[in-house]
Amino acid sequence: MNAPVEIPAEMPAHRSEVRLWLRLLTTANTIEAEIRRRLRDRFNTTLPRFDLMAQLERAPDGIQLGELSRRMMVSNGNVTGLVERLAQEELIDRQVSEADRRAVQVRLTPQGRAVFTEMARAHADWIAELVGALDPAEQEALSNQLSALKASVRPGGTPKPRPRRQGGTMRHQNAIAAPLAGFTPQHFGFAIQDGIATVTLNRPEKKNPLTFESYAELRDTFRALRFEESVTAVVVTGAGGNFSSGGDVFEIIEPLTTMGAADLHAFTTMTGDLVKEMRACPQPVVAAVEGVCAGAGAIIAMASDLRVAGAGAKVAFLFNKVGLAGCDMGACAILPRIIGQGRASELLYTGRFMSAEEGERWGFFNRLVPAGDALDAARGTARALVQGPAYANGLTKRMLHMEWAMGVDAAIDAEAMAQALCMKTQDFRRAFEAFAGKTKPVFEGN
Repeated sequence: MNAPVEIPAEMPAHRSEVRLWLRLLTTANTIEAEIRRRLRDRFNTTLPRFDLMAQLERAPDGIQLGELSRRMMVSNGNVTGLVERLAQEELIDRQVSEADRRAVQVRLTPQGRAVFTEMARAHADWIAELVGALDPAEQEALSNQLSALKASVRPGGTPKPRPRRQGGTMRHQNAIAAPLAGFTPQHFGFAIQDGIATVTLNRPEKKNPLTFESYAELRDTFRALRFEESVTAVVVTGAGGNFSSGGDVFEIIEPLTTMGAADLHAFTTMTGDLVKEMRACPQPVVAAVEGVCAGAGAIIAMASDLRVAGAGAKVAFLFNKVGLAGCDMGACAILPRIIGQGRASELLYTGRFMSAEEGERWGFFNRLVPAGDALDAARGTARALVQGPAYANGLTKRMLHMEWAMGVDAAIDAEAMAQALCMKTQDFRRAFEAFAGKTKPVFEGN
């Protein structure tokens, strides 16, 4: 099957492309065969077993079988057989997911991790030896060329989905408009009840990571909320005990490594626009944070107006962990205003996790509640906002953001005008009449 293919001398078209493909195929097959032989001879194992253990090594908390099959690009049946044999050898263990009793989570045992570490070290040495005919500069150049080729194709020759210069996800605005009653997003959960819109990041099997598509849909949903009169407060939460792990490694970070400057700028503009829309919508946004809240997930929490954490939650601005600057999506502007310049600098320079207790002490979290109670507490806060003067709350939110760029005198003048506008509302009159009548005011947002 892998024998060399002869190219007829008279073949008129694409000779160089076909020769390149054959050379790539022959080289890959030769290296793979040698790796298989060495794994068998030294460790009495196979390349599929090594690949499966490598996937589990990258996921210390474990992976569901379906996700494991997708990453390895093999059928569930093949993965199940490998998992069964590795479990018998006590190299991995299996657990039924608490979120879905039908889902099985697998992870390396301590013994399996030790065995894989030894194999991985040998595997790296073998690869270095087998490509050693090329000097480091040649390896880098070839790697860049192959990355560009990989980005343009997938098995079967169909184009790999990626943001396009024209009409791509990052430049496309979803057709989302008020009224939002009955609106069903494709990439997250959304519901409106009693004046509260709840946005649920819902990919719990991967800790609710974001994709190009979910970024764009979130941006456009918050834009539509500017005109949604039935919503007075917004709650953002995550499914499955975590808020969000940030950008998906394989669906965002890997494609970003192959993009050109124009597409990269389109991406960073899109993510920044999500924060702008969260700040521009008049409804206060309350983040309910449980578990992991990292990267872009931490930014969404930061961009919210109020934040409630469940005990055990942890927040990290991880950008420098992937070789990027901490100045992402407004972090260098917003985070210091919440927790102070020194503390923000520490989190953005180190990328370390901030605990829930630390976050409450520093002012990042408004409240700390028992684990699992963050969503209920956030909804309680949202209900209190719904019962307040909606127009006045919206104006308060707007002034909180606008006054960052003002001097004190200008801010005082702006607030004088804003307060005068509020004094013309019916809610202000209702408050006076309720006070005079010794009753509780019922605000209607006008």
